[in-house]
Amino acid sequence: MRLEEFDGPLGLLLALIEARRLDVLTVPLAALADAYLDALASLPGERIGNLSAFVAIASQLILIKSRAMLPRRQEAPSEDLAEEAPDPEAELRARLVLYRAYRDAGVSLQAHALATVGLFRREPSTAQAAGLVGARPADLEPLPVTMLAGALGSLVQLAPPPEPPPELVPRVVTIAERAAIIREALQGAGVLVLQDLLRGVRDRVVVAVTFLAMLELVKRREIVVEQAEPWGPIHARPTPSFGTPRAEVEELG
Repeated sequence: MRLEEFDGPLGLLLALIEARRLDVLTVPLAALADAYLDALASLPGERIGNLSAFVAIASQLILIKSRAMLPRRQEAPSEDLAEEAPDPEAELRARLVLYRAYRDAGVSLQAHALATVGLFRREPSTAQAAGLVGARPADLEPLPVTMLAGALGSLVQLAPPPEPPPELVPRVVTIAERAAIIREALQGAGVLVLQDLLRGVRDRVVVAVTFLAMLELVKRREIVVEQAEPWGPIHARPTPSFGTPRAEVEELG
């Protein structure tokens, strides 16, 4: 049997079924295992793009045939047993039905496009042969270069360059500046709440630098910091060495 029209392993199996004028919904797939293997062995190498896919369908057919030949033991159903494995024949039949639906829909859409719009295509074998030998059909004139340039010119539109963004002047926030603000807030006060100092501040950089400045003052033993509970208010109190000038702090930031 010679099968011309098929594409892929499911297409080959469906072509075998249709060549015998069988119904894909009722045909015993186990009976097609030998025919599928014979057809697969006779195919030229260029028609088998992905050999593993063909071998997978062949192994599934062999499994279906072996299960059909072996007797099945009748057992009483039990709720403790695991769910029965899916039937390979039902699974393969469902794939065939879905493949046929997509194939028929593609043929219908192609026929409609050819009848209404018109399509130009080259067969893969013809295109590959022409590309290998650099050949061109003798009855077709090459397209002029000006036509290609005009087509590209009508498609491409050069957009004007975007306006550059306005110049941004970076704002520098130093630890020394924020430390001076903390010292000023602690002058004449027995305690300072960090959350009160940062109330209304929306800039995350300012918040982070203020916290680092407070840690630096703690490190230099100018203040002590307490927090009674997680996420609670952070209290800062001056130490006896508070306000002592330190050149190192002024150099920070």
